[in-house]
Amino acid sequence: MNSRRTPVWLLTGYLGSGKTTLLRQWLREPALADAALVVNEIGEVGFDDRLLASAVDSARLLANSCICCSGLPGLEEALTELWWDRLQRRRPAFSSVVIETTGLADPGPVIAAFETTPFLRERYQLAGVLACASASAGTALLAAQREARAQIEAADAVILTKTDQASALALQAEVRRLNPRAQMALSAQASLTWMQLRALLQDDRPMAPVAAAHAHAHHHAAAAAFIALPEPLASAALQARVADLRGPDLLRLKGVVALTGGALHTVQWALGDADLNLTPFVGTAPALGLTCIRAQGATAPA
Repeated sequence: MNSRRTPVWLLTGYLGSGKTTLLRQWLREPALADAALVVNEIGEVGFDDRLLASAVDSARLLANSCICCSGLPGLEEALTELWWDRLQRRRPAFSSVVIETTGLADPGPVIAAFETTPFLRERYQLAGVLACASASAGTALLAAQREARAQIEAADAVILTKTDQASALALQAEVRRLNPRAQMALSAQASLTWMQLRALLQDDRPMAPVAAAHAHAHHHAAAAAFIALPEPLASAALQARVADLRGPDLLRLKGVVALTGGALHTVQWALGDADLNLTPFVGTAPALGLTCIRAQGATAPA
């Protein structure tokens, strides 16, 4: 790798595959302690960047766009700004960059941007593409979602997450079929460390092939809507509200809400999850409510 160029790690994976949970753990490890972070989300209210704020000084959020299509100029702008801010000492020095994509992103065009965009090609080096795949969502998700397959196919390493919730055997076989060159690791409750992953990537196996040209014209078959919940809710009332929002078209549910007494909690659900995931929220909260990502053309209750 050219020593003048800053290494970039691209973290991808379908909606609810556990990217942010893993990344929050990785950013606490010494090797990524000074990493700069770019977070891409679909939806008008950022969520993942707030979850990651406790592990990194600042996260650059690219909200309500997908960096595999309309958001590519925003990504170039963010990385250019990071570079000059570091050079002019407007931000602490960073030795690497981690980009977390939205779960709807085909990483192909992002990978290609590091070869075709002059500034990115000169100043940055794509060090690796990491894809998460949920064992609880399993092979059915890969069969149904083109983006999920594209993420696996582009990866140098595939991390099978939520292996404490479901067997990963069938998923392992399908991932190997889609991308026989990728390294593979298992993770339960974000147990895979960054150092373990880096050790895995030291293998001499060739990098995975990437086909990116078709993705620029792709339009995601999903849409996000934010449901504001500004007032504290009893736990039963929250469960009832979520039950109203659930349906066969719901792909992802996430946000921050206040429960009775005012305590803030993160709320998350993804395809394959049996139950709602509710955990205490620490940090500066976004607008209170839930972002619902649905199959496009569906509408959320008011």
